[in-house]
Amino acid sequence: VFDHDESHALWIFSGAAGLSLVVGSALLAIRRRSIGGHSIWSHPHFSSATLTQFFYVAAQSGIFAYFINYMTSQAPVAITNQTASTLASVGFILFLAGRFTGAWLLKKFPAHRILGLYGVLNVAICALVMLKLGWVSVVAVFLSYFFMSIMFPTIFALGIYGLGSRAKQASSYIVMAIMGGAIVPKVMGHVADTSSVSISFIVPLICFLAVAAYGYGWS
Repeated sequence: VFDHDESHALWIFSGAAGLSLVVGSALLAIRRRSIGGHSIWSHPHFSSATLTQFFYVAAQSGIFAYFINYMTSQAPVAITNQTASTLASVGFILFLAGRFTGAWLLKKFPAHRILGLYGVLNVAICALVMLKLGWVSVVAVFLSYFFMSIMFPTIFALGIYGLGSRAKQASSYIVMAIMGGAIVPKVMGHVADTSSVSISFIVPLICFLAVAAYGYGWS
């Protein structure tokens, strides 16, 4: 538990980190464009994948981090922290199931379309959570685990597609985008503090919108 000064300092640090990411990425892109006209940043599927991965990991980390808070405060019946932690295991089982079934679907259909579809489904799921529909919303939280299971590897693969020998360099930037998981959940926590944990799911909702846009916009 943080006092007011510590919370204020955390928000300043988070804001500074986010600003540094945006400014640093912009400067890096400009510098690489000045070196040559065929920079990896000139490939929209890669540069967009880096940003999309930032949003996906942000959404994933937020849902994982506030799962217990949601179950203990928003479920229709009283749930203890211990029971909620056990239920989290069910969520991860669904995550694993989604990874296996998703791998099968990715063999049958274009990866970017599956990513876009799963992104849209998670947007709808987060909306159901926000509506506070009792057990429907609780089930929706579990389903979010299932439908976000394929997102990290799929975004990664789409991001480095066609880059050849530059794929190794590109992959390092996409992996660095996981810092979204250290920044955006703080925003989700702030929304939860000022309203409710259910309403805070608007943050992953927006993140999944970005994922869906990347999937359907990928060429």
